[in-house]
Amino acid sequence: MKERLRILARAAAIVVITCLLPATLRAGDLQAVLVDANYVKPVRWNAGGSLFFSNHFSNEGGGGPIVGGSVGRGGMQVWGGFAVLSNVGGGDFRAVVTRTWDNPRGASANSTYLGGEIGFGTIGRLSVGYAKRISGPSTSHDHVVTWGIGLEIPVWFRESPAKHVVSQR
Repeated sequence: MKERLRILARAAAIVVITCLLPATLRAGDLQAVLVDANYVKPVRWNAGGSLFFSNHFSNEGGGGPIVGGSVGRGGMQVWGGFAVLSNVGGGDFRAVVTRTWDNPRGASANSTYLGGEIGFGTIGRLSVGYAKRISGPSTSHDHVVTWGIGLEIPVWFRESPAKHVVSQR
C-alpha cells in the first residue's frame, strides 16, 4: 500500500509539473480541460483529465500541447503530446507512462511501461499504441499493444485579453 501511495504521489507530481510548464511558456490563448472516462488496456476502467493549450485556434479548430493522466482499477497513466481539436473531430499523439498494479489487463503486474499512442474522435475517443516494460517483474508481457475507448468531454477557457497588454514607457 505504501508503494502505491508513493507511485501516486510521483505521478501527481509529474502531471502538475507538466501542466504548469506549458502555461509558463505561454502555450496559448485558448485552453480546455478534457474530463474523460475510458476502458484502456492495461489499466482497465479509469477516469482522468487532460489540459489542452492552443494559441492558433479558429472556428475550424487548432492544435497545441496536451498533458494529462488517469487512474483505474489496473493501474495509472500520465501522458504528454500534441492534439488537434475541431468541431468535427480531432486527433492526438502522446507519449505515455503506465504503472500497473496487481491486476492489469494483458500486462505485467506492478510494472512500469513507456510507450506512445495515437487517438482520434470528437467526444468519443478511440486510441491505439505500443508500450515497453521498463521496470518491474519479468514476465512474458515485456511489450504490449495498448488500446482504449471512452468519452472525453471538453470544457473551454479563454485567457483574458488584459493579460496580453504590454506597458509602454
